[in-house]
Amino acid sequence: MTTTLASQLAQIRAHSSNALDLKAQKKAHSKSLLFDAHHAATQDFDTLFQLCSEGFQELCRLDQRFSVFAGTLFSDQSRQEDRTQMTAAQNKSLDNVLEDFMRLVGGRLLLKPAMKAMEWLVRRFSVHRYNLTCFVLTFLPYHTSSIFMTALAILPEPRPAAFKFLQPYLQSSTSPPRHTIVHTVAHNQDMFSVFNNYTLHVCRRGQQYPALLSFWSTVTTEAVALMLDRSRLGRLELQKQNQEDVVMRLMPLLNEGLSMRNVPDLRVGCYMVLTVLCSKINLSEAVLTSTMDLVVFEWDAIAHAGLICLVILSQQREAVTLPEKTFRALIATEHLSDDLLFLKPHYRVEKLVLGLILGCVKRLGKAGSAERLHQIRILLETNLMQSSFVAAALTPMLLLSEGIDSLPRPQDGFDARSAVGDLLLCLADSETVGPAIRSSLEKMDADASSLGHELLRKHRLLNDGPDAREKDEEMPDIERQVSLVRFDELVNRIPSQTAFEVSLLSHSDSEMLPNLCDAFLAAYHSPEHLDEFSRLPALRKSSAMAEPLYFTFFVRIWCGNYPALARASAIKMLSTYLTAEHLSADVQVLLPYIIYALADPISMVRRAATELTLALASSYSLVGDQNNGHPKLKILGERQIYGSGKESKELAWLTWPSVIELIQHWLVPGLEEFRLGPGQILRSLSDYLIARAGPEGPVINGSKPNTSLRLSVLAWLCSHVVSSPIYSFKARLLPILTRVPKVGQTSAVELLKPLLTTALKYGHEAFQKGCEKENIDPTEYITQVMEIATPKDKDSVQHLQQYISGPQAVTEGSLHLAAFRRLRQLWPLLKSRTQVSLGDFLLNLAVSNPSSEDVNFKQTEAVNTLRTIKLSSELLLSMLETCPRLAHDGTQKAAKRRRTASSSQTSEHDIKKIGVVLDIVESSATEANLALAGRLFEVLVDLQEYKEHSGLELHYLELLTMNSLLSILEHPTVPQIEKSNVRADVLVDCVRNSSNPQVQQTALLLLSVLASIVPDIIIHNVMPIFTFMNSSIMKRTDDYSAYVVKQTMDSVVPRVMESLRKRHKDPLAGVSELLLSFAAAFEHVPPQRRLGLFQSLMDMIGADEFLFALLILLQNKYPRNKRALQFSVDLLDCYDAQTQIQNVERYVATVLDSIKNKPTFSTHLLAPNPSEDSQDTAVNLLKHLTTLLGASRHLSATSQVLTQGKDHSDSLRSLFSRVMDLILSLPHYHPKNEELRVSCQKLLDILLGGLPMTDFIYTIRGLLEGGNVQTSFDALKSLELRLSQRNSIPAAGLEACLGFLPKLTSVIQESKDESTEHVALACVDHIVEHFGKKDIEIIISTTSTVTGAKCLGATNEEMYITSLLCLATIVEVLGVDFVQFIPHTLAKSLDSLNSKLDDGICSKRVHNSTYSFFSALLLYTPWAIAGPDLDLLLKVSHGSANADLGEECSAERRATLETWANAMTEGPEALKEQLCVLEALVGRLSKSAVGRQSDAMAALLTKAFDLRRIQFSNRTEDSYDDIEVEEVEEVTNRVAIAIIYKLNHTIFRPLFAQLVEWGNSSPKTRVHRQTALYNFLIQFFDTLKSIVTSYAGPILEDAAEILVNVDISDAASKLLWVKVMETLRKCFMHDQDGFWQSPAHFDPISHVLLEQLKRAAEVSMTSEVIPSITELAVAAEFPSHHKALNAVILKLTRSDDAAVRLAAVQCQQSLTNRLGEEWLALLPEMLPFISELQEDDDEMVEGETLRWIKKIEDVLGESLTPMLQ
Repeated sequence: MTTTLASQLAQIRAHSSNALDLKAQKKAHSKSLLFDAHHAATQDFDTLFQLCSEGFQELCRLDQRFSVFAGTLFSDQSRQEDRTQMTAAQNKSLDNVLEDFMRLVGGRLLLKPAMKAMEWLVRRFSVHRYNLTCFVLTFLPYHTSSIFMTALAILPEPRPAAFKFLQPYLQSSTSPPRHTIVHTVAHNQDMFSVFNNYTLHVCRRGQQYPALLSFWSTVTTEAVALMLDRSRLGRLELQKQNQEDVVMRLMPLLNEGLSMRNVPDLRVGCYMVLTVLCSKINLSEAVLTSTMDLVVFEWDAIAHAGLICLVILSQQREAVTLPEKTFRALIATEHLSDDLLFLKPHYRVEKLVLGLILGCVKRLGKAGSAERLHQIRILLETNLMQSSFVAAALTPMLLLSEGIDSLPRPQDGFDARSAVGDLLLCLADSETVGPAIRSSLEKMDADASSLGHELLRKHRLLNDGPDAREKDEEMPDIERQVSLVRFDELVNRIPSQTAFEVSLLSHSDSEMLPNLCDAFLAAYHSPEHLDEFSRLPALRKSSAMAEPLYFTFFVRIWCGNYPALARASAIKMLSTYLTAEHLSADVQVLLPYIIYALADPISMVRRAATELTLALASSYSLVGDQNNGHPKLKILGERQIYGSGKESKELAWLTWPSVIELIQHWLVPGLEEFRLGPGQILRSLSDYLIARAGPEGPVINGSKPNTSLRLSVLAWLCSHVVSSPIYSFKARLLPILTRVPKVGQTSAVELLKPLLTTALKYGHEAFQKGCEKENIDPTEYITQVMEIATPKDKDSVQHLQQYISGPQAVTEGSLHLAAFRRLRQLWPLLKSRTQVSLGDFLLNLAVSNPSSEDVNFKQTEAVNTLRTIKLSSELLLSMLETCPRLAHDGTQKAAKRRRTASSSQTSEHDIKKIGVVLDIVESSATEANLALAGRLFEVLVDLQEYKEHSGLELHYLELLTMNSLLSILEHPTVPQIEKSNVRADVLVDCVRNSSNPQVQQTALLLLSVLASIVPDIIIHNVMPIFTFMNSSIMKRTDDYSAYVVKQTMDSVVPRVMESLRKRHKDPLAGVSELLLSFAAAFEHVPPQRRLGLFQSLMDMIGADEFLFALLILLQNKYPRNKRALQFSVDLLDCYDAQTQIQNVERYVATVLDSIKNKPTFSTHLLAPNPSEDSQDTAVNLLKHLTTLLGASRHLSATSQVLTQGKDHSDSLRSLFSRVMDLILSLPHYHPKNEELRVSCQKLLDILLGGLPMTDFIYTIRGLLEGGNVQTSFDALKSLELRLSQRNSIPAAGLEACLGFLPKLTSVIQESKDESTEHVALACVDHIVEHFGKKDIEIIISTTSTVTGAKCLGATNEEMYITSLLCLATIVEVLGVDFVQFIPHTLAKSLDSLNSKLDDGICSKRVHNSTYSFFSALLLYTPWAIAGPDLDLLLKVSHGSANADLGEECSAERRATLETWANAMTEGPEALKEQLCVLEALVGRLSKSAVGRQSDAMAALLTKAFDLRRIQFSNRTEDSYDDIEVEEVEEVTNRVAIAIIYKLNHTIFRPLFAQLVEWGNSSPKTRVHRQTALYNFLIQFFDTLKSIVTSYAGPILEDAAEILVNVDISDAASKLLWVKVMETLRKCFMHDQDGFWQSPAHFDPISHVLLEQLKRAAEVSMTSEVIPSITELAVAAEFPSHHKALNAVILKLTRSDDAAVRLAAVQCQQSLTNRLGEEWLALLPEMLPFISELQEDDDEMVEGETLRWIKKIEDVLGESLTPMLQ
């Protein structure tokens, strides 16, 4: 039953919110991400909310999605929310909101605002406890950062199973490595589930961020790889089952991840997981198919990443064909072939490419067949597949083409069969895939595909010539009959009456051309059909030499978008004609188009063009020979080749000799070269026109072609390019012609200029249709046309302007863009005047009112162009000059009544124009143009005036203006600017009156830049600048605001100081205004930047001169603000002692000036306050300075400087002297003001406390010699305070104190002021107590004064009491040497006490001080008190008892008269007997009785504890030996424990404190008292165990000091060291309340204990030090404490001392034995040190290291060797 109840209680405790446990609540409240536990525990929710809401507001500015939480998590109501008081439903709703916020803030956790916001969630809503999973996963992507360890440290127990792996890293305070996280995700299903669910949930909410998705992708991918590797273990059945389990766990994740929209990074991660999955196991066909469809789902942005996954999936599938969705997505992907080519060296892409080709083949014969065929061509030409795959792709193409004719013909009239044939013939000529195509065709069975057979035959025919053609006559009759039927049908559609058409190159539409083309496409496969086609009446072959109809038809075919075979056949038709017919006309019209054909990408077309060129050359040569070289032939189509319009009339024609030379000397010699590639003819043409002779250029008659011939050819070609209606012809020749420089005085651009004006002469629609028909990219063509425009041609620029702005350019987007693009290209080459004119044009276009979408588009392009091109300063200035003045529009008088809609629109237009101009200037103004700067200032003035009159703030325009000014004025070469052009007042107005932070910041930056250029102007406006900064910009916490403040200060403040000094003005007057503005801003400056900002300010203005002024202003402004006080302390500590004392001097001087009747400089800092007197102000300032110096490092800094060399100390002593004079003179101005005097005294004490004792005594001596009574009293009071602090004093200070005793005695004897005498005697008492043993002689001489009339004989009771106490101290110091003074002092004290008792006027203090003196005499010189004196003492004691002075006096009397001293003289047995009597008495008394007598018993025990000091301080023959003292102490300890058992904490704790204080009360013999004390404490802690662990607090500091400073060489000191070590060990052993886990207790003692290891050569480590360290580690079980211990011990293993290294290793052994795995959580840190220790030079160290390794292996159960390697 007990066990069940205990279990239930444990469960309740585990889930309890500790509502009534205040300690637990405080501990929970101390969990923080930003503050240490101690600081966090003291914070309230209001303070936290203020801090954290600032971070939240920063987040809202970064991302508006955070704004939704302003009304919930960060509302004012949230400060009162308490989760423990909410219902389950409310908590659930709150959890949803909290987790939503954490998921959103995860991407910004490295920012400080995010951590502030998370701090609120931790402190107010305890998300680390109630939402632990989401909390950990939010921080997990940052596991290598310190913020993760901070978050990990506040996690409560117990933690979910998913996060158990974090426990070792929490204990060792180290970040978990990524491989550990991967291993956990792979092996822990809970972790795998929560990790993936969290990531998916974040993505569902649209809250994903790169850090999370990158982390998830890599971890999940590696984890899946581990899972799959692990699944391969075991039998085949088990492997299969394991793999299925992995797939079942992954598929839901992949399905959701791949189907999620707008999260590309998540999809990439899924691709990675899929890639690993498919590469390691075999998936089913259905799974692979569905997965491929998922991969391509909306993958546009990440297609390349998904392509890798598809390649691997396609290799896994048995089927080659791709799923429908996958195929469509792949085909729609841009640059697919390039991506596949990139992947080919790394992956096997053949199967995927084959699937794509088969998909395209399957869709041939349907709509879009041309596009599919184009895709097939690209995939094959890219050479992505091996020959076997190419053959697999060809077979379905050939088989499908046989049935294409039976399918419905697509609406676009695409001939799929012919296209497939052309494609394969083209590919057969390809250098990459051609051999594979030809080989595949030859290996196929001829019956398998008639198209394949025909293609192979035609390929041979084209390549092998007439012999192959003869073999081709065996085509089956059935094929001839089918072809004949189709050809006849098309021929019948051609009209026979076509007399009105002369040329088919006319710009007018031809009715018969489409029918002729269809018939030719049906006929070109058959020579018979071609022969019949050429005899058609419509072609008028018989009139071919009279009219160009016949020739122009075939030109149309080979220049059109037709199959390559068709184009080659058309060229061959003309070759046949020219070969058969006599040339009766000049057919030079064919030459431009022959050049076009020679540049065809298909080799068969180029070969056909070569044959035509040869036939034409032969015909021309024959005619020339027949007519003696000068035939008079009419040029064919001279007036009608391009129609009857001016296109034909304006053509340029070549003369007969020119034609002959062109053909015979350029075309024919280069034919073999032209056949090699399509670019050869174009390069040769360029060389010909440029006249480059030699190997690369043409030669005519052994020399270059003459200029007239080249000019004729250029004009002839350009005229045909301009006039021809064929866009493909123009597009092919334009790039060559536009790059030809001048030939003579004529350039090709001039000749082509008409094309620039008539590019879209027949309208955009006709142009678009023509480009589509010829398969020409309209944009590319228009771009080539725009290349005609040149920078030197004004008309070209005007044409570009017309294209941009004219009505014809309203709808032509391609022409519009091309014109803008060309304009940007020409801009750098344009003249300055042209640039200005064109810039104005673009500006007007940019600011015009948009009337349509196209006009708006033109405006956008105009603005982009102006931003892109480099604008000269002249143009920028011109643009600024065109800006209208807004102030005029905005200040129209009401009387005019013209505020109409029109004027409003005008104003808007003006604002828009100014905005555009300023935007352009900002992006272009990088030169130091001062004229531009002056005009920008004018614009800024205008904007300010407009704002004043209209009330509208044009923030954006102001920002643009100031940014432009910044870029100009920050230029390194900026010259001196005219002061009249600088309007600093306007910038100040922007700073003061603008509501936009960016405007304010930019204006400040501009002012800071101007401060270095025109400092005089800026200085006049400096105060408004800093007033604004302090009231607004300093409040902001962003880094940019801090940068602005720093820049402004760096630039302005030094100029202000320089100006103040130049004008010989009191610098304090000017600086005070500046400092006052900064002091006013103190509360607004973010705390983290406050100290750095003010320190920077002080460094600029001179901290040694003006730091005091800032301290005074802060005190006046924030008199009760603790943060201001602490800040002043921190600021003061930033400077050295010299600077501190200098400012203390100025501070006190200011206070002194303020209390004068006519203050001077202090009025700059202390404004008159009617409600406060100047004396009160002075007192407050002095108190403030006292507090500052007391809290700062002033004392230590001053002491350190004074102990240095003479150069440092002399100047500081001089400063101190002046400060002392000032402080001491303050009370003289108002001697009746006691508060002022006290404040000066406290300040004096603080300042003197900073001096070393030597300088302190020196200063006091000087003050005493001044003769002023009050000064003497204040100085001696400071000395008394210093001596009462019991600080350690060096030897020099000790000598100074003893040397000062004569001066003190003279003060006592000579002073007439009782207060001064009294404080001097108190100083004597302290000096004797602390240093009396050092110089007995001087103490004896001093005793004479103390026993004299001024002291012991004084009538003043206070003086008399102090004298008695001082004599008691002297007795303890002098011992036997005091005997000479006993008769007088004893008699005097007895008589005085007796008389006072008789008169009934004896006070308690007189009584007790007298008996203190008696006690000292009885204790140290009992033998010197004779019988009469003793009788008188007893008599007086009887009178004291009858006087009823109270229990305190009775206790003091009884303590004096006890028989302890007598028992001591009788020997140790007598002492033990007396102690046993006391023990028996305690046993019989009740607890209440013991409590009432506790003080008396404690006094007796104290005397018993003091036995060691009495016996061992000055050993004689009668002194006890060590064993006797130990026996008495053993009994004493036993009696003390018996008494303690009957006391409660309330009574015993003060007694314990007194006992500890007593142990440190005797400086010289303190070692004996401390030994007795710690001997008692050993039994105390060992007996009472955990009940009294907390009593270690009072002895902690003392024990640490003993361990540090003890002299081991001294036997008594070494014994004390042993006792202290044993005491601590006992205390550690019995700590059950976590006392030693507190850093406040652990840190001081741990450092000291570890330092003891360095004494390995002096004391025993294994018996004292190491056991103590081990027990401390057990008691302080926190991982952080273990880590700290381990770090120091490991460091000691590298000590130069072998004994220290040995001790460190033995300590590690002990810790490993005692703590086991808990200690070995730190093993990763130990391994490097263990490796080094294994090779230690000392054999003992090496041996102990091996034993340590063995212990580690025993604990871990595994070998340490792999880890050490």
